[in-house]
Amino acid sequence: MRFFFNLREALKDVAKGGQALHLWKARPYSCPKAPACFKGKRLWGHLLDSDKKRLVATARALGVRVVRIHRLGESRQHVDLCGKPLGRATRMCLGLWAQEEKTP
Repeated sequence: MRFFFNLREALKDVAKGGQALHLWKARPYSCPKAPACFKGKRLWGHLLDSDKKRLVATARALGVRVVRIHRLGESRQHVDLCGKPLGRATRMCLGLWAQEEKTP
């Protein structure tokens, strides 16, 4: 998984068969229907992947309790992330998460 601030670059990576984390600063007032766990969070992410099984497996591994896939079947197929799962995904992109999991 690689992370991107630019959505177009993230989508290019996904089109090549990759898995991408698109990070963005949210404006809470622009998403009034966002789940409660997103309220008050300023950094949100899209976990993008064209492979549905891998997308769900990664989201669960990151600790997402309710995996809701947005734009299912489209090139922008993704799961929204925030909080701890987003932090884990960011560390995974940096190669730090696997090390943390092995540490007691």
